[in-house]
Amino acid sequence: MKKFLLNTKKKAFTLIELLIVVAIIGILAGVGIPMYNGYMANARVESANTNHNNVRSFIAATLTRCSSGAPTVNINNANVACTDDVLPAAFVTYFNVINSNPYDSSDTAVSIKLTGDPALGETLLAVTNNLYSVSTNIGDANRGEVIEGPVVIGRE
Repeated sequence: MKKFLLNTKKKAFTLIELLIVVAIIGILAGVGIPMYNGYMANARVESANTNHNNVRSFIAATLTRCSSGAPTVNINNANVACTDDVLPAAFVTYFNVINSNPYDSSDTAVSIKLTGDPALGETLLAVTNNLYSVSTNIGDANRGEVIEGPVVIGRE
């Protein structure tokens, strides 16, 4: 019977041990959350910069195909005529399907505008006299305005 009574003691954490664990978790959260926010801010900037480079490269490649004598190009599984009145809208539609604005997913990633600056995370495409101008507001870690471009791409 004595053996039976010895085994009935319950083992548990003390209040001090629980407080230490809570304090450690609080310290880790206090360090981790600001680092996470910094990583997310840098990711937005890099994503906007990548979108800018992709738009610029795709437009340059498409215009090269058009300059080589092709009457149409395939954009987003549709044959599009190599004319300045059709291509810009096809570019905008294509990039808004495959890209998103890294700062505001409800805003467009690419739009056509002849003057003005792009919104944060947006790429603007302007076309005048066979020249395609691409500029992007890539922003910075503090959501400031940093405009990349304009890069002017012409037909050869």
